[in-house]
Amino acid sequence: MAALPIRTLHVLAMAVIVGGTTVLWYSYRSGAISSLGPARQFEWLFWGSVGVLVFTGVGNLGALGPPGPGTDWGRTLLVKLVVVVALVGGSVVRTLLLVQASDREGTSAERSPPLRRTLSRAYGATAAVLLGVVVLAEVLAHG
Repeated sequence: MAALPIRTLHVLAMAVIVGGTTVLWYSYRSGAISSLGPARQFEWLFWGSVGVLVFTGVGNLGALGPPGPGTDWGRTLLVKLVVVVALVGGSVVRTLLLVQASDREGTSAERSPPLRRTLSRAYGATAAVLLGVVVLAEVLAHG
């Protein structure tokens, strides 16, 4: 029963980053926002949620026991972990891009359609990879 709060926190943290990333992707894509402020604020939430996901993911693995590397479940977990490492690496690049743009543009991307397009693509790619992670998690949870 102690695993339920850990799993719940894991799912909630994932919902936060999938939802937030998708909203930013669509908002920059549609031009609904042009300020860098929402993205800058979200990056704090994103990285905090990633920390929660790593912590609770380790907790979930501890509750389930070590997977056999020769099993389908173990191979799926390995694929998920590789995708998560790629996601984190790409997210570091996205965050650094945002920091660099903030230093250059201040808080507004209004005068820079290429910057808005780049942010849209970066958040769109992040959202797509996150959805892939969700699919892999569903496979792990339900076979």
